[in-house]
Amino acid sequence: MRLVQAQTAESTPARRPQPAARAACRLGVAASLLCILAVPGRAQQSVTLRRDNEAFLAEPGGVRLGRLAAGARLQATGSRSGHTQVTLDGWIWRESVRSEQREGHTLAVRKSGEENVRDEPNGTIVARLVSGALLDEVGRRGGWVHVRRTGWMASAGLGGALSAARPAPAVAPPPARTPSAQALPASETASAAVQNLDPTLAVARRRIELRRAPGAAPAGTIEAEMPVRVTARAGEWVRVEMQGWVRESELRPAGRSALNNVTAAELRADPERFRGRLVRWTIQFIALQTADDLRPDFQPGERYILARGPAPEYAFAYVAVPPEKLAEVGRIEPLASVTIIARVRSGRSAYLANPILELVDIAP
Repeated sequence: MRLVQAQTAESTPARRPQPAARAACRLGVAASLLCILAVPGRAQQSVTLRRDNEAFLAEPGGVRLGRLAAGARLQATGSRSGHTQVTLDGWIWRESVRSEQREGHTLAVRKSGEENVRDEPNGTIVARLVSGALLDEVGRRGGWVHVRRTGWMASAGLGGALSAARPAPAVAPPPARTPSAQALPASETASAAVQNLDPTLAVARRRIELRRAPGAAPAGTIEAEMPVRVTARAGEWVRVEMQGWVRESELRPAGRSALNNVTAAELRADPERFRGRLVRWTIQFIALQTADDLRPDFQPGERYILARGPAPEYAFAYVAVPPEKLAEVGRIEPLASVTIIARVRSGRSAYLANPILELVDIAP
């Protein structure tokens, strides 16, 4: 009798799961997949560097790619051997890089010394990379190249250097766009279409002359189909605003763009307040010197002015000189008094607490 019951049980087909059971099974599988996909996102942290000149390395303790600037936003993705892996994302001038397929990267910095990486075209400096540093190209916009590079920095340097870190999303949202009225899909409501209209936008019908005032002599031209923004009206005339790109070296700071009465003592007392600001100083030129490895505020080989000032102060100050200004600075006589416009790199140098500036212009 037991044998017959056993054979009957083996020959009876398994019951098919009920719909509720099947649904629960599917939910369990979906939940497992979501857990797997979410792991990489939780491994990333969006961080903002608070200290300047943190070394950026190809590998822990390896080749130095450059230095990171205070305020740089990075993605921290792991740690090893006392170092944290971070990803730098920014923009670099097209003429400063060359195509180079090596070690899985597509570009290399070609400019001698070091080159700036900015958070957007002509934006804030987020890093300074050395010549030969390898990069990955992400895209292009005009004369600028969007680049990315994963590297390492000492974990000890992150103590107090990070803002509150937040987990990065597993999938980045698409960039926001403001559609024109013609591009709105038919499903959009009329109120949404009205919100996206901008009555100040216009396009040049043909090549036209640009004037500084109604009826004044031409000061330039606007090419046909160039987008402009209308900012004021006067009779049949309108004032327009345009956007475009030029090399920074082709511009001279306007008189109101630089701070005039800021002392070296103020920079030392509150260095973060003035970082990146333009100042107008009258200094006493002492010598043009070359930075060595003992000056961590400079890239080795970078040229700088040893100066005293600003007048009437008599403290030492250092002014980094970009390559395009070297010839002009080389003509300055020792102990001459010179008025400069410079950007504050650091209110206090690493060892002597003297201001570090970056020369932008020599005032006439």
